[in-house]
Amino acid sequence: MKKKIIYVFMICLIFCVFSYADGIQMKSSVSSTTVPLNEAFQLTISISGDSVSLPDFSAPTLKDFNTYASSQSKNFSIVNGKVSNTVNYVYTLGPKKTGEYEIPSFKLTYKGVTYETQPVKMTIEPAKNVSSVSVQNTQATQYKQSQVYNFDTSKAVFVQANVDKKTAYINEKITYTFSFYTSVNLLSNPSYQAPNFSGFFSGQTSQNNYRTKINGRDYIVTEVSTDLFPQQSGMVTIDSSVIQVSIEDFSKEQDDFFSSFFRRGKNVELSTDKINVNVLKIPENIGMVGDFKISADVNKKQKKENEPFDLKIVISGTGNIKTLKEPEIVLSDNLKQYETSEKILTENNKESGKEFTTLIMPLNAGDGEIRILPVKYFDPKTKQVKVLNAQVIKINVLEDSSNKGNKDNLSSTLKDKPDNEVIAEQPQQNINLSFIFKVYAFLKKPLLWIVSGVILAVLLILKIFFKYKSYVNRDIQKLKNKKAYKKSKKYFQKAKRNIENKEFYRLMYKGLLEYFASVLAKSADGLTAYKIRQELEVRSTDKETIDSIEQILEECTTALYSQAKNSGGLNLSEHEKFYNKTFEILKKIDI
Repeated sequence: MKKKIIYVFMICLIFCVFSYADGIQMKSSVSSTTVPLNEAFQLTISISGDSVSLPDFSAPTLKDFNTYASSQSKNFSIVNGKVSNTVNYVYTLGPKKTGEYEIPSFKLTYKGVTYETQPVKMTIEPAKNVSSVSVQNTQATQYKQSQVYNFDTSKAVFVQANVDKKTAYINEKITYTFSFYTSVNLLSNPSYQAPNFSGFFSGQTSQNNYRTKINGRDYIVTEVSTDLFPQQSGMVTIDSSVIQVSIEDFSKEQDDFFSSFFRRGKNVELSTDKINVNVLKIPENIGMVGDFKISADVNKKQKKENEPFDLKIVISGTGNIKTLKEPEIVLSDNLKQYETSEKILTENNKESGKEFTTLIMPLNAGDGEIRILPVKYFDPKTKQVKVLNAQVIKINVLEDSSNKGNKDNLSSTLKDKPDNEVIAEQPQQNINLSFIFKVYAFLKKPLLWIVSGVILAVLLILKIFFKYKSYVNRDIQKLKNKKAYKKSKKYFQKAKRNIENKEFYRLMYKGLLEYFASVLAKSADGLTAYKIRQELEVRSTDKETIDSIEQILEECTTALYSQAKNSGGLNLSEHEKFYNKTFEILKKIDI
């Protein structure tokens, strides 16, 4: 009995050790769960663990949101020998439509283990006005304007694009601004497609809203600004930006009273002109372009032996912050350099610099020195190569008092012996072979291999189980549709047997109602083509499939009505075509 308890305890212990090794945590969060239609928000995917290296994460694709920008930050530290590593992936997103949405869970497989985040529910509200005027008053003003002016798309909505400079050096910051002007109500959130910015490194993106008046007409302006950094010399072209939007179309011929109730939509696609930028070369072997300054510091100038500390180097200023590289560091012999982490610094939601954190280990007591070598950069304003001066930090490494007695005893022993004896016995002071023999004896025990084999078998079974569960969940809708078909199958079979009979359309219609009642979890009583269309739209079924289903149901009801008035005129070929078309459409349903 005791042996069994020991075996169970060892299995749990080894399992815990295996689980703890390379422990990874993954979570997602948003800057706000309630966002207006005309504002952006940030989605952050955090991956953390106790490992020096973490797996990479690829950018998610979200069909309900536009992705404006992305960035990455890292944080690495070692405290009391414990490693802490975190990587944050930040995505700036913009909603496309109002309503309730869910950012799905994201999955990551690392070393055979799958990690995933929890889904996040989002509420997208109607767009906020960019002034203090209420939504009702703003809309009323826009109705009035659309009646006063003849409807002209070129005046009602238009777009512009510009850059703050058309001549720049490689890696010099250029701000590209896309402006959307509208003086009428929008029936949907615009779909904005930015250029691919070929030849440029794309940086931070921001959005700004304001009101303006042009030729006596009020406009709401939405600006999307993107930081660009040229990567090649010569004339580089920025392609057109494209925006698609549905706007209210008020006709002046309508009566003023009825025009306030009936809204007609007009789909508009607008594009900007292409922009040419003359990119100039910079001196060779210079990567940093802008205006920068450097600072370096440690929290204390006195350190103990074998107690690591952080060296923080900050390069701040204006320029391509993401491409800044860690300066070269030279250490004295009693200091050793380890892992370096970096993160982007922001100020007023703008990138202001990059911080490099390097782990330094003091090895021996005495005076130490950290020297950060000079860094060259090109200043486009003065058109000169400048230098960030070298930084020197003096460190006083104190002797570890806990090891002082051992060192003194060792020194006195060595002094009493000849040099040849000292050399012979030095290796014995640093090597302890007892630990190696203990590990060897432990590995020889068959119990270890039995337990390891059992754990691996359990893990393999669990992996197969979860893969099977994932496969079932992925195809659960197909199973649901098959179940619905089985319930309505009897009506379709009767309809096929009565394909030459007047009962054909009645049985087909009954079968279709039973099928959609089962799929949509509704009662077949009172279920109509209109209600089916509403339910399918809520489930984001594509419009073409919904129209085809509605057409089939209408054909059934029309045929039933015609048969009630006219007892003759059965057409076998039409019945066969209708039967085949119905099942072709049902195969496409995926809700």
